[in-house]
Amino acid sequence: MVASLRQHIGIKEISLLLDELFEPLNRIETSDIFDDRCMGRRLHSDVVSLRNIPHYPASAVDGYAVRASDTAHASTARPVRLTAESVHWVNTGGWVPEPYDAVVMIEDITEEDGTILLSRAVSKGTNVRPVGEDISRGQIIGRKKERITPYNKALFAAAGYRRIQVLPLPRTLFIPTGDEIRSLKTIESEGDLRPGTVPETNSLLLSGIFNQWGYPLDVHPDVLPDDPDVIENTVREVLGDYDMILLGAGTAKGKRDYSAEIISSVGELNLRWIRMKPGRPVILGKASGKPLLALPGFPMSALVATWAFVYPILKLLEGSGPAREIPITEGLGSPEKITTKLLVHHSSSQGIAEWLRVKCADIDGEKYSWIMPSGSSTMWSIAEADGFSLLPENALEHPKGSPLQVWMVKKVDWEKRALYQGSNDPGIERLPSFVKARGAEMVIRSVGSLGGVMALARGEGHMAACHLLDPESGRYNTPYIESLPGADEWKRIHVYNRLQGFLVPRGNPKGLRNVNDLEREDVSIVNRQSGAGTRVLLDALLAEAHISCQNVRGYETIAITHLDAAGRVAANAADTALAIKAVADAMDLDFIPVAEEPFELYVPRKFLDHPGVAASLDALEDPSWRKVVEAMGGYIWKN
Repeated sequence: MVASLRQHIGIKEISLLLDELFEPLNRIETSDIFDDRCMGRRLHSDVVSLRNIPHYPASAVDGYAVRASDTAHASTARPVRLTAESVHWVNTGGWVPEPYDAVVMIEDITEEDGTILLSRAVSKGTNVRPVGEDISRGQIIGRKKERITPYNKALFAAAGYRRIQVLPLPRTLFIPTGDEIRSLKTIESEGDLRPGTVPETNSLLLSGIFNQWGYPLDVHPDVLPDDPDVIENTVREVLGDYDMILLGAGTAKGKRDYSAEIISSVGELNLRWIRMKPGRPVILGKASGKPLLALPGFPMSALVATWAFVYPILKLLEGSGPAREIPITEGLGSPEKITTKLLVHHSSSQGIAEWLRVKCADIDGEKYSWIMPSGSSTMWSIAEADGFSLLPENALEHPKGSPLQVWMVKKVDWEKRALYQGSNDPGIERLPSFVKARGAEMVIRSVGSLGGVMALARGEGHMAACHLLDPESGRYNTPYIESLPGADEWKRIHVYNRLQGFLVPRGNPKGLRNVNDLEREDVSIVNRQSGAGTRVLLDALLAEAHISCQNVRGYETIAITHLDAAGRVAANAADTALAIKAVADAMDLDFIPVAEEPFELYVPRKFLDHPGVAASLDALEDPSWRKVVEAMGGYIWKN
């Protein structure tokens, strides 16, 4: 059934719709406070102490319980002597029975011939904790909706509780679907993945997020096929056991996307798609008052849909409050929000809110951020991001240097993080682990050789690396560096030489020999971005051979990294690419040598004492790192 279906709503409308559709669960649960699973649960109502704490007069010290009146005349000049029968020994926390009404510390007593000498009087109640000193019976010791913590958990036990009434934890089931999806167990039994199949990983992503939130999540044991009858029957079977059902994928409008149809059949369809990317194809409905939510299949889309829908629904069902009072960013679990400056211009689509994965660094006291690969299927950038940003629907252009709010999900030691910008290099990409072992951090932003040194000249990095050929002089790097402002204050470090050449499939099926073959009609290439040292080299080779780039098929097809270029050749998306030998070996490709290039690192001298920079330079001399680089192939050490 389609009941008042809404389509393409904005982010601000989501919470209003959720409050309209769903109500808190009408049940009370109890939690055993001696079970660690009670941690994080919210109290159903105010908790009232069942007993006084302490529930008897308790000694605050080790010493003798006495009658205060017996010590009334004690002084240094005339000590009072008390017999053993007139006092009572107590330990700290021990019961002070009647008729005793005070305790004298053992340090203030002199024992002599079986008696006790007191040199000063004590008043009634001295060193005695009265009944209810900490908590009185009937006192409120926990407020409704407060979370159970280690501290109030211990307090509840002391106050006489074994079980506490708590708000209900919504029971959620995630059902992965898709003919192309393979469970991890299936992959283990069948061996490696076949082309056209992908591992089911969203259940791991969601389970981890639910665990961070403190909510349970069950995952259906089977990946259901793209069969609407099978999926619908499964939803009907489990609906009575859960408070919310999540369907994995099937949210688009393809031939095998049945989620909208299934939700309409089982209950009512309320929402299809939102103005947000990633995460646009979300489908929401309900059956028997319970949320039925179909999440997009791509990881980032599923993640942001979980933040925008699943988290506020869980809070609403639990009874923590209406969805409209829950910020959409709360589900991130971010400990802090920071303001950064964008390193590069960013454009957004009109009328669509956009989630960004962001990496950050502090340079000379200014925090900068740059946007990571934004594809909804990209998993690496999710795991690598320092935080996330949410751009509003009305924000179209974000110029370089404009402020960007970042909700941090990683803890960053800003003073020890160094930003490397410049040439992409697999050897350098192995370096951060060795830097981390030295107590610092190195983050890499591959922007090409020219982009790296220009960023360094603008004060936008701590280090830069390049291998830039000057075609006129035949020299590397120096002609470019000398033209940059402030470069005379940079330290120049020769790291190694690298072999550059053309990558071709094993056996070189098209018989490529040199740059002249790039003009052939049956040959296509994948190129590198403008400013990359490898592209500069290719342009020099083409110019030397008098070949126009317009006659090279694929010249405008860009790969950001050497490994990306090699991957496209290995996948037959291109016949060749100019890249380093290390990636040819990594991707099992043949290699046609072209040049041996120096790979150099530049560091402003003012950053040489920066902890991240110092650790990076020290790691360059690490024999273990050099051994890793040598094993990759195509690297040559020079004195």
